[in-house]
Amino acid sequence: MRVRSLTLHWSKRHWALLTSLLLVFCLVMPQWASAHAYIVKASPEENELLVTAPQRLTLEFNESLQTAFYDIKITGPDGNQADNGDVQIDSERPHILETGLKPGLADGTYLVNWKAVSADGHPISGAYVFHIGEPTGAPAGLKDLASGSGATGGPLKWIVSFTDWIQYLGLSVILGTLAFLLLRIAPASLLREPMEAPGSYKLLWISYAAASFAALISLPLNTLYESGVNLGEFSWALLGSALKLTSFGQIWMLQMLIAMLLAVTLLSGYDLDRSLRVRIWSSYGSLVLVLGWLLTHAMTGHPAAAEQRVLAVAMDFVHLAAAAFWIGALTAMAVCLPALTNRLPAKLRGEVYWAAIRRFTVWGIGAVAVLIATGIYGSLVILPAPLLNSLFTTAYGLVLIGKILLLIVMIGFALIHANRARAATGKQLSGSLKAELVTGAIILALAAVLTHLSPGQPAPVGPYKGTQTTDDGSVITLQVSPNVVGENQFEVSIKRADGSIVKDLEQVTLSLIHLDMDMGIYEITIPKNDTGVYKAEDYISMPGKWSIQVHALTRSLDALDAEFKIEAAK
Repeated sequence: MRVRSLTLHWSKRHWALLTSLLLVFCLVMPQWASAHAYIVKASPEENELLVTAPQRLTLEFNESLQTAFYDIKITGPDGNQADNGDVQIDSERPHILETGLKPGLADGTYLVNWKAVSADGHPISGAYVFHIGEPTGAPAGLKDLASGSGATGGPLKWIVSFTDWIQYLGLSVILGTLAFLLLRIAPASLLREPMEAPGSYKLLWISYAAASFAALISLPLNTLYESGVNLGEFSWALLGSALKLTSFGQIWMLQMLIAMLLAVTLLSGYDLDRSLRVRIWSSYGSLVLVLGWLLTHAMTGHPAAAEQRVLAVAMDFVHLAAAAFWIGALTAMAVCLPALTNRLPAKLRGEVYWAAIRRFTVWGIGAVAVLIATGIYGSLVILPAPLLNSLFTTAYGLVLIGKILLLIVMIGFALIHANRARAATGKQLSGSLKAELVTGAIILALAAVLTHLSPGQPAPVGPYKGTQTTDDGSVITLQVSPNVVGENQFEVSIKRADGSIVKDLEQVTLSLIHLDMDMGIYEITIPKNDTGVYKAEDYISMPGKWSIQVHALTRSLDALDAEFKIEAAK
């Protein structure tokens, strides 16, 4: 009894501090980004001006693509198709999507429209233009002049999220009800048999029916979502492609197998013609199958595209399981516990009721700790750097903030319940328990939405442009383009405080120092000219952070100095 009181007392005093520290830890740790797939290199590139027509167009993504529902359409300046229709994903390099072009293409501007399905099962698409010879007006049909990817799906995305939410709710209630009965959360003295509790049978089967129906219709819905076709274009062949060629289709078949086995074990657990031992083991089998069903959801989400896929999927599964246990067990407590305690004499009901609440509190503390730890890991894996920018500038980040705030609300309810359980006074938890349940259901809804939102992609390094003001008020501007390893153009311009260009420079020297590795100093000297703009073609030898010190010397031997820090991409 003393240990239990200390546990509850510790949770009340320290949970807020622990949660705050873990959230801060989440914000300051480095990130391992895993967003929807996006283009890292295109050939021809966006807005590239070519002298002669290319033979192939190649799109390189940051992660592998699924071998279904991909396409590239290239439209010429005359509005006719310019690609040869041979669109394929490289079998040895599944992150490469390419197509051939027709021979003899005329000069002008060409539009590229592409679509694919990323490794995490989300449809992506985009469009950009390139030019052969003299550019012309972009062909009709340009939807989005961006070489980066954009998620597709429209309203269908929300319908798919809704079916995921129903599955989460159904599986949570099954998991929580079984845990309530099997893990000694329910008072053993009130159960005539381990699996006997008023309302539990109906609760399990309603939840099973909801989760199974949602899973069943998720296949055609996800097929429409990933393929991007209209409802009128839906066909059995399309459904077959989803089953054979997409990760979701293959995992869906596993879900259906689990659903059928779960029906058998649930029936067996309540079959009075079977021995008590068989019924108990059948119920434990149901528990394992529900956990397996939750694992399939972790295998089709964002963690499926992480670099450390096995670890990311495992952590996401543990996160889902902890949330499902917490919310499902709360449901069982709300439905079954009052009916169980009503069997007792009135003077004993309160004592037994609060004893059950205390037992659940110990389990709840563990579930909350797991939720926070795995949630932090998940944010580090999925959100691209910089984390704060991703949190407040993307829909994914804002929904994640909402989920965190609601989790804090749930923890607040849990602390109130733990305090009342320790005191063992007052009426049974009715209104506050329902409020905690509703909060948990909303959290599951947000989790389902997050599954189909893009976390964004890492901020591109891109060309660099910076300015520095010297002691005498002169403004030095440095531009580095394309700011990648290899050949770059360095451009320096210097203006006086009145805005006039400084033209009496003898030379400009750039000193490049790598900040992550001791590579010495590499100097680039740009001789004087009459334009006042100093350009040089030279190399950046390594990716990472560089210091570029600009030293300009005037004819009167005055020195103008500035330091810039850039980050070069690979």
